[in-house]
Amino acid sequence: MLRRLAALGRELRKPALEQADAQTRLFGEAAALDSIGLVTLIADLEEDIRAATGKTVTLADEKAMSRLTSPFRRVDLLAEYIVEVVTR
Repeated sequence: MLRRLAALGRELRKPALEQADAQTRLFGEAAALDSIGLVTLIADLEEDIRAATGKTVTLADEKAMSRLTSPFRRVDLLAEYIVEVVTR
């Protein structure tokens, strides 16, 4: 995921994404991505997951949206959520 964020950071000219770590805020207040950037990241990650595992997953679903803490808030939360989705 960090490689994907770095590539997106270069594409969007956002240095914070190029140097992302587990605590990097992805979406919300003081975040590195706007809504279009988040949609791009999600689509890219879904494709990466399909290529790596052969599984088609949807990351932005009702389960993600209904959580008290959004999995899209920080890199670490999204990584945990991806593991959960892939192992369902």
